[in-house]
Formats: sequence, structure tokens, C-alpha cells
Amino acid sequence: MKRNCRKKHKNYCPQQACKLSVLPDDIVMNCLAFVSRLDHGSLYLVSKLHRSLMLSLELYQARSLMGCTEHCIYLCLSIPSDPFARWFAFYPKAAVNHPSRLVPIRPHLYQPPEASSVVAHGWGIYVIGGMIGRKRSSRVFFLDCRSHTWTNLPSMGFARASAAAGVVDGKIYVFGGCKKPNWVVEVFDPKTQTWDALSNKPPPPDDLNSSSSLMHEIAVIEEEKTKKIFGLNEKGDGLVYIPSQGIWKTGNSDTNELRKGWHVVDNVIYSCVTGGWILWCEASDLESAGGTKWRQVMGLEDLRGTLCASKVVSYGWSLPSLDLDGIFPGHKLSNSGPNMLLFWDCPANKKWEIWCAEISLQRRKETGEIWGTVEWSEAVTTIEYPLHRPRHCKILYSLSFNL
Repeated sequence: MKRNCRKKHKNYCPQQACKLSVLPDDIVMNCLAFVSRLDHGSLYLVSKLHRSLMLSLELYQARSLMGCTEHCIYLCLSIPSDPFARWFAFYPKAAVNHPSRLVPIRPHLYQPPEASSVVAHGWGIYVIGGMIGRKRSSRVFFLDCRSHTWTNLPSMGFARASAAAGVVDGKIYVFGGCKKPNWVVEVFDPKTQTWDALSNKPPPPDDLNSSSSLMHEIAVIEEEKTKKIFGLNEKGDGLVYIPSQGIWKTGNSDTNELRKGWHVVDNVIYSCVTGGWILWCEASDLESAGGTKWRQVMGLEDLRGTLCASKVVSYGWSLPSLDLDGIFPGHKLSNSGPNMLLFWDCPANKKWEIWCAEISLQRRKETGEIWGTVEWSEAVTTIEYPLHRPRHCKILYSLSFNL
């Protein structure tokens, strides 16, 4: 592992880093790999050498090899009276009073406020397309979660909003969300930083070509060592795309428009639903002849009251009337390893609070039911009301990965 950790920088202070400089490179990196990401900010301030080490690719490779990675959650909020989408890094395992438990991130000034496709891959988050001034965007941005800095990436060939995006074998596949041709697939290779449009052979089924390309839900599932991208458009039409084979399939339809927020935990798809319920289904149900069968996660009845008060997660690219704000569920799902994380907004003393609950999941063999147990639940941030009539703080996206 080669690295010039002793390079002299301007304003470099030898006394601050002498203890590092006398150690072999591998030992230095192994020591730093054990430092929690919550404390990286403090090490940044020690010296430029410390900062370069904490941001190095070698450090994150060492953390992965040594099993020192930590589960990190990134939230994107739409806050009333704030023109920008706001990102936060949340560390669920940190102590409640830790000053860096919820870290605000400098926003990208040109990120679309809604209807982007977001995926976590490698060391960061890709924000793809979206709506700006009621027009679809082809722009792509990357949030490096090591340094919490933004990079502009090459744009797509097609402007998209409410598209489906998933990572398969290290590449990002994006489809839907654009005008005709509805189902052209574009794939981004992070290594070469290039986009390619894939020719669909065979082409999508006729019923897909004639249906809406605006995607409401997306899930990437691995079945028998083959990864499939499952999608559900705004009309409830299901579809399946298999990147390794370059083929489409028609999936099962789901006409319940009040179901929002698919999230996959251990190859099971979970979903928010109005009324404060969390539902689940097997991935195979999305394309089986028997149809999609959603079942309730048992044991979460005590959360229903507070979840019912939570409102819309995301309106999508077309804004409904304010009357609908009280209909759609506003809770958002993520995960911390095998456990589910549930986020929702809640009014409190002329402020909005964003709450989080960690829920362990257990499948009971005798009944086939999935039961949830709330391990902890608390407010993770507070947001001031705007001066005008307050509206809900929407949780646009939540992503989970190891760093």
C-alpha cells in the first residue's frame, strides 16, 4: 500500500503529526481504520496530513478489509421556506448527545428539489435527473460521503424525472421518466465516468411501451445469482428489467396508489402505507402468476398514531392540491444492517421534529408472518416553522450503506 504520508504541505506542522510520521505506513492506516467516522471531523482539524489520510481511498479500503466499516444513513429533506434540498448524515449507533450524530451537509445549489433518482454506490450518492422549473433534467451530481463534497458528473443523454435507477454489478442503470422513447435504458460506469444507451433486444413488451414511464417505486433483487430491477409506474403497472440478459418482463400490477416508499431488507420488499402500517411482500410475488400479495408487519401497532400524523414523503414531479397532503403517508424506510429504520415528521411546540425508530425484524416459521420490535425511537433533529402557514417537512430520500 503505497502512499506519500510524509509529504510536506504549506503550513504543515511536524510536531502535530510526528507520532504518525515515525510509524510504518501500514500501521498508520490500520490504526486510523479503527477510528469512528463520527470522530473524523476532529482529526481533520489536526493537520493537513491527517485530513489527507482520513479522505484517502486506502483508508476506506483498509476499513473494509478489516471489518471496520460503519452503517451510515443519509437523509434528504425538503424544508418549508428553504429553496434547497438539504442532506444530512445520520449515525444511528452514536450516543444521543454526540455532537456529530446528525451532520448537515452543504447543499448543491442546482440539485432538483424533487423527482430525482438517487442511488448509493461506492463512496457516495448519485443524484440523477429530476424536475427544475417543471422541466425534466439530464444533470447528474455526486455526493462524496467521505468528504461531504459535491461533484458534477456527465449528463445523461435523455432528460428524466421520476425514473427508475438501480446498481447492478457496479454500474448504474436508469430507465423511464422521460418522453418517448419511454423505455430507453442508460447505464453509467463510475470507473470510466461515461453514459451508454443500451439497445433493448428484445424490446419492452407492447403494454409497457404504451404505459406511463414515470416510476413511483424501484427495487433491486438478486434471485438465483441474477439481479433484477423491479419497478412500478404511476399507473401501478409492474415491470422487470434483467440487465445481464438485456430483457424486459411485465410484472404484476398494483393499483393501490396510497402505497409509497419501497425498501429492500434481506431480499424482502417493505412499503409504507396510509394509515400508519408497514407492509411487506416477497420479491417473487412481483412477477408470479399468483399476483402481488402484501402483508402487514405485525407488532407495530403502537407506532400507528404518530405515523398517521406524518404526511407526504414526496409529491413526485407534479404537485397535487394541499388537500392531498393529509392522505398520503409521510414515513420513509431505510435500514441499519438487518434492522429497519423508519423516519417520519411530527409537529412539536411550533417546530417540526424528524423522528427515527430502529425496528428489528423476525420471520416466524410457524405462520410465515414478519414481526417487528421497536429497539429505540427518538427525535433526531428539529426544524423551525416558517413565518407563513407551516407545511410539512418532507423526507425526500433516505439511503443506507457502509463506509
